[in-house]
This record gives sequence, structure tokens and C-alpha cells, in this order.
Amino acid sequence: MSNLSLMVIDPSITHPEIESFNKIVEDCPFPCTYHLPVLSDIDSISRSLPHSCGIIILGSAASVHDRSDWQSVLGEVLEKAMSIDMPVLGICFGHQFLAYQLGGKVDYLWNKEQKKGTREVLIKANGLFNSNKTFNLIYSHQEGVVECPNDFDISASSEMVNIEGIDHRSKAVWGFQTHIEASWSFAQRQGIVLDEYERSDRDGKMLMQSFFDKI
Repeated sequence: MSNLSLMVIDPSITHPEIESFNKIVEDCPFPCTYHLPVLSDIDSISRSLPHSCGIIILGSAASVHDRSDWQSVLGEVLEKAMSIDMPVLGICFGHQFLAYQLGGKVDYLWNKEQKKGTREVLIKANGLFNSNKTFNLIYSHQEGVVECPNDFDISASSEMVNIEGIDHRSKAVWGFQTHIEASWSFAQRQGIVLDEYERSDRDGKMLMQSFFDKI
């Protein structure tokens, strides 16, 4: 473990979420590497996989239906990671990508309208978080997972979105639609005020720490 790092993949197509990466680094108990497969080096994630202990796939304005070259590379990395039981966490686009890549369905939720803000999400006891608990979390998206892939259960839901989270039944693979990693700068761009952010930040850190504990 001492020579391995957590691979954080930022598939941003316009604005790198470096602040969110920095926030992950602050809380993570082991080294992290940062990868921009769209804006920088598409192959860095493949090169870094043998030196990684886990993977986080962040959000993006891209759609899983784009089927871009970088998504093909990311799919290959995901397949290899799962084959060696490496823990994987997908957030927002990352959550959708996991589901789509593994056989689930992703579609527009609100007639292509993008919605953003905070919402209450019920996390159900699962392999990542061992009790039922309601969290207040940040969201910003227009698509969502509408059908779980095989071998996954729904691990979280809300009044707005039925499949807020997915949990693999036998592997350390999880996805969350909400931004449990959100930085204050990201929250500000979504029009979220400080007191809302601070509550979501506390809840998001609890879930992120649960992932760190699985690595």
C-alpha cells in the first residue's frame, strides 16, 4: 500500500475540478494522483493503474452516450480494475459511467433540463455504508441512471431521483449521483449558499471517508 496511490480521474471537458481534487487530497489518508483524460493525457490512467490502490471517477459535462475515445480507454481501465478487485467510486458522471459501462441504462431525467442545488438523499445500508441515513447533498446534472446494471443494488434514492446510488453485490464498486466531493468553489457555481454547503460538506465527507476505509 505504501507505494500505491488513489487515482482520481477528472473527465472534465472544459473546466478542471482541481479544487475538488485538492479537497479529496486533504482528507485522503494516502497519496493521490490526478488525471485529465479529456483535457490532457488520455493514456495516463492506463499507465497509473498498476501503481494504484483505488479509483475515483469525478463528474463531467460529457454524456456516457458520447462514446468518445477517452471513454473507451476509461472503460478498459474500469474492467481491469474490477478484475483485480480494486475499489472504485463513481461520482455524478462517474456514477453514470459505471452503470452504463456495466450494462445499466442512463437517460435524461427532466426533458434535457439541467437541475442543480441540494437535496435529501436516503443512503440505504450497503457494502460501503452500514446503516440507513439521510444526507443533504449537492447535485448538478440532467441525466441519471434509470436502470441498474446486473449484480448491482440501488444503495440510495431521493424524491427527485430513484437511483441515487449503486452498490455492487460482490465487488468494491459504488456510484453516487450527487457530488459528495464538492468543493466550495464548485458549490458557488451551482448557486449554493455557505450554510447549505457546510451541511453537504459534512455529509459528503462521511461518505467519502467510508470509501477510503474500503481501500
